Amino acid sequence: MGAARAVVFGGVVTLPALLIGVVLFLILGGANEDWANWMWFPCYILPATIILATSIYGWKTDIPVDLE
Repeated sequence: MGAARAVVFGGVVTLPALLIGVVLFLILGGANEDWANWMWFPCYILPATIILATSIYGWKTDIPVDLE
């Protein structure tokens, strides 16, 4: 059940993580410049970190279910 919960958590947070990355990209002025190395953080590293962190959270906070 932990793997399924991790996949669901990661899937649900994908869109918000990408939106956070886009907003940060625009705040930092990325839309007005050519590609630069600093753009890796808001475009790739931050969303991937958020998705990975929530997937790990979903995996670790699995509640055991007793079947009778």
